[in-house]
Amino acid sequence: MKRMSDFRFRILDLRAVILALGLCLALTARVSAQVGTVVTLLPNAKAEYRFDYRGDNSPMRVMLSAPGVQNLGLWIYTPSQIAAMGRGEQPQPIGRGTPSKEADLFWSGTLREGGTYRVVVENRNGFPIQYRLDVSGEAVSSVAQLNVSVPQASSNTTFDRGQSSLVVNFPPNSGVEALRLTVPPRPANCTPAKQIPATITQSIKLCPGEIYPPLKIAGNNIALFADDARSAVVTSTGRQFAVTAEGANIWIEGLVISARADPQDVNAWLCLYDECLFQTKTGIVPLHGGVRYGGGILLKSATNSTVRGVTVRGGTIGIATVDGKGNNLLDNELNDLNGWGSFNWNSTGAYFVNNQWHRNNHACVTPAGEKYSHGCETSGWVCLGCNQNFIISNRCELSANCFYINGDRNLPSNDNRFIANYCAGATDNCYEITFSRGNLLVNNVSTVDPKTGAACKYPFWVGGSVVSFQNNRWECQIGADDAFNQSRDSTVVGTNIINLDAFGQVPLAPAVRATPAPGSAAPVVAPSVTAPTLMRFPRGDVLEFVE
Repeated sequence: MKRMSDFRFRILDLRAVILALGLCLALTARVSAQVGTVVTLLPNAKAEYRFDYRGDNSPMRVMLSAPGVQNLGLWIYTPSQIAAMGRGEQPQPIGRGTPSKEADLFWSGTLREGGTYRVVVENRNGFPIQYRLDVSGEAVSSVAQLNVSVPQASSNTTFDRGQSSLVVNFPPNSGVEALRLTVPPRPANCTPAKQIPATITQSIKLCPGEIYPPLKIAGNNIALFADDARSAVVTSTGRQFAVTAEGANIWIEGLVISARADPQDVNAWLCLYDECLFQTKTGIVPLHGGVRYGGGILLKSATNSTVRGVTVRGGTIGIATVDGKGNNLLDNELNDLNGWGSFNWNSTGAYFVNNQWHRNNHACVTPAGEKYSHGCETSGWVCLGCNQNFIISNRCELSANCFYINGDRNLPSNDNRFIANYCAGATDNCYEITFSRGNLLVNNVSTVDPKTGAACKYPFWVGGSVVSFQNNRWECQIGADDAFNQSRDSTVVGTNIINLDAFGQVPLAPAVRATPAPGSAAPVVAPSVTAPTLMRFPRGDVLEFVE
């Protein structure tokens, strides 16, 4: 079972059960420490780190290793010194790194001042260097580099013989070839809100300043464009979507959507499925969820379709896809939603690139009366029964979970690639992948949110899964080793991390994307779904699943 919103699952003597059943995999999972990543620092540049210290007078150690490099600086500042710098003062650091047997520059100290400390590394050379910084101590936690940059995908539009094409180039060494999409022509004239048909069957462009009711698209090769100034707004209220689209080769671009969540869903525990059953003192209470919650855009059984540059404000779901193949969600802003930025069910071969999924998180009261300050099944991006998708260069800040694969109910999500994604300040998990196989995480980041100082809690949670990691940065309250051990021990299903870093820079095999024929909707087989799970809350910090 997964960890979600601080729930712990009650399983007795799991290690003994795992050994008895022989479910441990042959490979021993080891992941990189919370700090210690080798990074590059440009000439005459500085890098800043932060860490939390309890102030209990226990030892803390800061070590900088840069073999063969001189002219480096290492400084440590206390919380009060950081506050002084914020007032324009220039205090002397509490510690300076000096050469030692342990590292090129080393500092150790014991203090009574608790809070967030700062470490500054300076390269005084005229050439770039590579170094490794380790911060450790029993009272030390949430070590993270500030202002971390992540390789980004880039896109450009080309024109050839009157035809416009969008080319999306992915970060180097990602093993993913550039995505090339044909952009449909924009209609010359806009269609006012009063002239919108009940079902849109041909391409239209919205008119400046107009307010549109929910729109429905049905058919193939249909485009829906915002006006050039993006001043038109499409609306939805409660459990409906602002745009529902079904067909092949649909293109939706630039829309601004104003949605409003149903009052019954605000501050409520949300259900990922058609139905969830909660055991309460007075009996079983059903919740009906999934795409029923409504929100911005629903792609229903769509293939080879693209949603690009869309902004969704309010509502429970930003963009949902159900039974989709070969779709593309690019450059969308799906922030501050009641539930999920991107909700996906049975998606195959899709590209999720350069999207924002910020602050999709809320407090809730469950049907049993239990209160939680965050989480409640919300996330930036969630996928159930999803296979061979590409999740690349997306940013997620302060959501409950940022990237969430839930393999419960016989809905594994296999063979997906997470490349160069950024997660900051997630209250629960940055990357949660449960009961799934073949997922690859490369060049991803989990770290503190630089604007608020909020640290992510778990860098990942992989209970019941086998995943591969390469060159990721795990900088959360819970270290990578503890995150693996706890997620492994949460289930009797075999759990393992294949740490590709142990084998050097392993070239990634080229990814092949299988797409349906243009203009036709490929048949999609819906995943099997078991009976609804019964949820019981015997006490406030425990969620117990009973089959």
